[in-house]
Amino acid sequence: MDRRRFLKGLGIGTAGVVGVAAPAGAYTVGQQRGASTIVGDYAQSVNAGQRRGAVTVWWSVDTDSKVLALTFDDGPTSQFTASVLRVLGQYHVPASFFLIGELVQRRPDDVRRMLDEGHEVANHTFDHYSATRQSPAETLSTIERGADVIAAISGTRPRWFRPVRGHVTGALVDAATEVGHDIAMWSVSRDPGIGTAADDVDGVRTNYIEGIHDGGIVIFHDGIGRSAFEFSGPDELLLTQRRAELAALPDVIERYLADGYEFLGISDLIDRHAPNH
Repeated sequence: MDRRRFLKGLGIGTAGVVGVAAPAGAYTVGQQRGASTIVGDYAQSVNAGQRRGAVTVWWSVDTDSKVLALTFDDGPTSQFTASVLRVLGQYHVPASFFLIGELVQRRPDDVRRMLDEGHEVANHTFDHYSATRQSPAETLSTIERGADVIAAISGTRPRWFRPVRGHVTGALVDAATEVGHDIAMWSVSRDPGIGTAADDVDGVRTNYIEGIHDGGIVIFHDGIGRSAFEFSGPDELLLTQRRAELAALPDVIERYLADGYEFLGISDLIDRHAPNH
């Protein structure tokens, strides 16, 4: 396991996808088997002129403590969110939910339940478009709108933002920072680049269990992206993938608990265990 990776001094520009991947060989399709954070000052050209600021992008935390953050993307949805909350309640573990603003507006009671049950809520844009397909103005708008619909329920804009599909551009980093977010990626996923079939519950379970590491950020989903609200309706492949993930979820939680892991929200993971933070 490649551990204790700490990158500093990232320069970010507007055009294209920026170089925020972890070191070669350590990061593959959402699975970084070490602790990797990028902290740097950046200069960003925008229409109003030059902007300067600081950004932090987290994949995981470099720690020897048996702690992890369990996260869920793309909700809230009628298909999966209530079931996920029931499982989390059964095991008394907290999680962080990265929410799509369009769905927050449609299902505010789900968000209130997350908060009432001690979970952390975070921003996953309003419309679930990749920043690589949007102008800087559109990127800022979708992040702001996502933050504000959550704030209308929680009372404050969330601390954390996760980019759609993990696509990070200079404009996205600038926009997230302007809105007041830090950026949380992930280090453990359903398929670390090995081609696990959509309906392979056993394979998904194995990937989550074998991929865990101290300070890991684990990504599940309680939604199906834009297909939850597009006219074309739910994406059947995504539904199959999500069902496999969530079928594996109880066994994954039980194994993590048996191995001595403490479940934390993203904020607690960073604030309590990140070095030099």
